[in-house]
Amino acid sequence: MIKQLTAALKANPALSGWLVNETATLSSQAFYVMQKKETTRRVETREYQVTVYHRHGEQNAFVGSSSFAVSRKHSKAELAKKIEEAVFAARFVKNKAFDLVKGEGKRTWKEKPESADPFAIIDEIANAFFAAATPVSRFNALEIFHARQTIRIVNSEGVDDTKTLAKIDVEAIPSHDGPERKVELIRMFTYKKVDPDQVRKDAEAAIADVALRYDARKIENVAKADVILSGDDVEDFLRELVADFSYDGVYRKNTDKKIGDAIQSEIKGDALSIGWTLSSKADAFDRDGVLLAPVRVVEAGKLVSYYGSNQYAQYLGLKPNGVYGTIEAAPGKTTIARMKAKPHLEIIALSGIQIDIYSGYIGGEVRLAVWFDGKNRIPVSGFSFSGNIDKALSDLVLSKETVQGVRYHGPKCILLKGMDVL
Repeated sequence: MIKQLTAALKANPALSGWLVNETATLSSQAFYVMQKKETTRRVETREYQVTVYHRHGEQNAFVGSSSFAVSRKHSKAELAKKIEEAVFAARFVKNKAFDLVKGEGKRTWKEKPESADPFAIIDEIANAFFAAATPVSRFNALEIFHARQTIRIVNSEGVDDTKTLAKIDVEAIPSHDGPERKVELIRMFTYKKVDPDQVRKDAEAAIADVALRYDARKIENVAKADVILSGDDVEDFLRELVADFSYDGVYRKNTDKKIGDAIQSEIKGDALSIGWTLSSKADAFDRDGVLLAPVRVVEAGKLVSYYGSNQYAQYLGLKPNGVYGTIEAAPGKTTIARMKAKPHLEIIALSGIQIDIYSGYIGGEVRLAVWFDGKNRIPVSGFSFSGNIDKALSDLVLSKETVQGVRYHGPKCILLKGMDVL
């Protein structure tokens, strides 16, 4: 199919460049209802995304692009028509001109496949989750997806890169049946490989959290509190902090920060060190074919590098370092036990963290948390917290303990001091 596509693309003289992304996925899936296996299936797909580029305007100052999907064999005439339609659409896009990534011949990266059958791995995970259930707290639904994906990128400048990656996604819905009502939570987990101890801890935490949800009450007589974030909320916090430092953000003037500027104006707590990395050695290139290597964006609380795509790097006259999926941060010196020794709000479920550097805002709507008043742990829900981001960054505490996930490597928890509770 790649040969058919590239031949059709080369035959159109209006193209200044093109890129083909081939994604082949072998997915083993299992669905459980009330802790009983209902359905299993194995799905194999192969999809193609084609992007065409057309230079136009005076002295070819602009480049337009347009994409279309191909999921089956087409005749030469059908492909030619799709390409012509994409070129027509690209004529109306007036991006500043840029060059595609230049290739170095065929290159391949692969993660070592597991020796066990995917369905045996799925059963192992399911059994670990169900073992965590109690007579009143169990998993109403559990869906497990084991996927091995091969991504190939070919472009008109000689890029021909292939990588094979694997991951396991788990969607769990624990429920707690009490005498008054029934409550549920949704929990998502992603694994590169099965660590039985980690899977067990995740399952037990999901069951514990839904039991807390049942007992949660309205928070009272708490106007200010230290807030502890963990899990995906820590990842979201770090991504929000560096989002505007992408080449795209800098080009669009989303930030006024220059290299060397302080992200933390005053460091009373832990100094931030944030960067982007590869989910594994095989995750070696981005969607444009830029080879990836770890990049540090913030070091010792200061901005040390921008990051981002091939297109916007060229607009800024910089070398592209790529579009990454995995963010990382250095840990702190404080244990989680020490973090939790004083009164605090430990967030269990958050609607999402919001950060606005320019208005100085940080906050979020809390769906479930635990208030520790110094003696008792009280589950609470239905409130929000907010504060000043500059002060929060100045007093930030990062946990000594770390996590190593697919999309995030770094401290397991962070503590935001003196947040307003609303």
